[in-house]
Amino acid sequence: MTGAASGIGRATVDRLRRDGWSVVAVDLDAERLRWVDDVDPHPGAGPVVTHTADVASEDGNAGAVARALDAFGGLRAVVLNAAVGSSGSLESQPMSELDRVLEVNLRGVVLGVRAALPVLRASSGAPGASIVITGSVSGLFGDPGMWAYNASKGGAVNFSRAAAIDLAAEGIRVNAVCPGGIATTGMTTPMERHAPEMYEEMRSHVPLQRWGMPDEVAAVIAFLVSDDASFVTGAAIPVDGGVTAGTGQFRTVPGRS
Repeated sequence: MTGAASGIGRATVDRLRRDGWSVVAVDLDAERLRWVDDVDPHPGAGPVVTHTADVASEDGNAGAVARALDAFGGLRAVVLNAAVGSSGSLESQPMSELDRVLEVNLRGVVLGVRAALPVLRASSGAPGASIVITGSVSGLFGDPGMWAYNASKGGAVNFSRAAAIDLAAEGIRVNAVCPGGIATTGMTTPMERHAPEMYEEMRSHVPLQRWGMPDEVAAVIAFLVSDDASFVTGAAIPVDGGVTAGTGQFRTVPGRS
């Protein structure tokens, strides 16, 4: 599980361990992974080990897979969640920022899949192995001022579809989960603190009239890696409170017909 230090990644590690999975929590920031040391004991919960790695490098991904082998002897599922954000003008935003966003959000996903595949093939039995990629509703549609992030997440989502086709005959499923606005994450927390009017305006566009929570995304990821999703592959599932159900032309107003 990459990007495990906070937000959706942290919630997913906790959900999977509670479901009985043995989990490798991976992040670039070792200090922020210390939360794993303080998790409450839970009957039937699986063990969690941590690993520090840069997902944008081949060595980082190889090391994360090796950690799973050393700790648990195999690999049944991979959740590729690490990402960085970006916003700015199409004309003036430095190309170096685009390079970094693509390096983490897209190249990091590809490298993660490539590093895991040999071990997934060797470790998984029926009904097969599972790969889940954290995309975004911003990988399904565009946003103002977020062209680099949109490009990276759009690439990650479509990569998941292509990989699903390529790996289906081997029984390896690949799906993307596409969160919308999720509270207490790197997207919403700075906005809530520094741009409260924008925070409230974005919330008002969500048909369910609230932000999502990390554990709600974690629940969908937990389903996708489970045997209950054994016939689900190539899907890009929005977890967005209904945002992508509409055209985007009208704001949801409670009580309006």
